[in-house]
Amino acid sequence: MSTRMIRQLIRSRQQELVELAASFIRIPSENPAPEFNKRSAEMGRHISRYLAGKGFLITEHRRSENALVTVVCDAPLTRIPGPRLLFCGHTDVVPAGDRSHWTFDPFSGEVRAGMLLGRGASDMKGGLAALIFVAGLLQEFAPTLNLKGSLGVIASPDEETGGIEVASLLDQGLIKGDACLIGEPTDPHHPNAGEKAEAWMQVIIPGQTGHGSLQPLYGISAVRRGAAAVEALTKLLELKATPPAELGQLLYNTEWILGNPLLSQLLYRPSYNPGVIQGGTNVNVVADKCIIKVDTRVPFGMKTEFVLDVARNLVCAVAPDAVVEPMVSCTNPNWTLENRPIVREIELGIQRVLGKEEPVFSVLLLSSSDASHFRRHGIDTVLYGPGLEHTIHGYDERVSVENLVESAEIYAETAVKYLRSF
Repeated sequence: MSTRMIRQLIRSRQQELVELAASFIRIPSENPAPEFNKRSAEMGRHISRYLAGKGFLITEHRRSENALVTVVCDAPLTRIPGPRLLFCGHTDVVPAGDRSHWTFDPFSGEVRAGMLLGRGASDMKGGLAALIFVAGLLQEFAPTLNLKGSLGVIASPDEETGGIEVASLLDQGLIKGDACLIGEPTDPHHPNAGEKAEAWMQVIIPGQTGHGSLQPLYGISAVRRGAAAVEALTKLLELKATPPAELGQLLYNTEWILGNPLLSQLLYRPSYNPGVIQGGTNVNVVADKCIIKVDTRVPFGMKTEFVLDVARNLVCAVAPDAVVEPMVSCTNPNWTLENRPIVREIELGIQRVLGKEEPVFSVLLLSSSDASHFRRHGIDTVLYGPGLEHTIHGYDERVSVENLVESAEIYAETAVKYLRSF
């Protein structure tokens, strides 16, 4: 069977793909949310049932009795020795927020005017469904496709809060592979081959309580000290990295596609977002504690620990007794070079499906994903998937059905060529 035939099969069975994606959206696996663990488990069971029906071996991992479940599904393919390719996608979504701002039910999964609607349609239940759908086809037709090696599908339950579960399994050696394709939303012609590091930090600032009417003479307001810390941390934006020479082409590609010199500066400088501030017990009481949660992404050529140390010094200058601690495990900026097989194959797959009218090349990501965990263990990793960028993490999230189907075709092209190449 040729890759053209498998692509024709995807087209003829695209309704199964769309329904699979819609069924994922109808499970409100919002992270964080009171019922997140329950909904996450529901997503895992749904994926397990689907792939078990396609001949996959299902393994459920959890770090402890009450921990989230990470589903790993293995396809034996033809049992001929060869490389191990991983498909990975996350099952959690960010909260839908105020429903009054949506023009449709965020968990309906309905299709309207060629668009699949709902929270996660772009990030990334659409891409996850496309990966799982293609994985099922690859197992079904493995002998006629002459595939070698094995295929693993990983359902990551907590990417939106750091991907701790998959990172733990990789650290324990329970997930292994030679290459990984993650279905995160990307530009249709430009897969992501590298990303900045995630450095989330929590700043805890103490104060001294008192009656609000006597401020600033009595009591020490932790909130006011927190405001000074928020301002002090803006100096993180002044740091500038020197990326390694091997990233020259990827940096050039990314600057070209960003098309904005100010945005391109974030390739070389940390970002800074004080996303959450909590403090005080009542309006007429001097706050004795303030907590600030900061999201900063570390640029290429800079270490995460260095950024955290700078942040501690900046906060200490305005609140010497404050504590700055990381919220997630520290990783560093990471990448897979363009000459690696999985990157070459995804670029060629895009060209074969979408044509050569527009240039196809890999770029770097200004944010972060589960890719860092795989690359840390020597697994070549690339991101590519369907999505409508301006709706990601926003209201009225959606993805075009055509984008979904094309991504599935590209996944099939990439996987078949990769699993035949060794």
